[in-house]
Amino acid sequence: MEMLARVTIRGAKFWVGNMDGKQLDTGTIYTDVELRGQDAKGVCTQALKCESSEVVKTIINNPFPFLAEVTMIETSNGKDGGDVKIITGIKPLQRVVEGKDKVAA
Repeated sequence: MEMLARVTIRGAKFWVGNMDGKQLDTGTIYTDVELRGQDAKGVCTQALKCESSEVVKTIINNPFPFLAEVTMIETSNGKDGGDVKIITGIKPLQRVVEGKDKVAA
């Protein structure tokens, strides 16, 4: 299933290379998620895998953090905890101004 989500991206990384004879091309973004529960408050970051390093390379030179619209696909193996979200595209929207209750254009 393909989905769109609006997220705050705090960081990103990518790697292309050979490990143990296997060619790898990976990327990861780190987004804000709200903590939930009676004894939790605030936000933390979660890592979301990208389809390839090319997805991250399109935004790596942006000033972080920033608000973005991400396109992702979600798949499952049919078991609990078997859901996987893969980011296939990132569209930067606006920079987040830290320490203030607003975002910059």
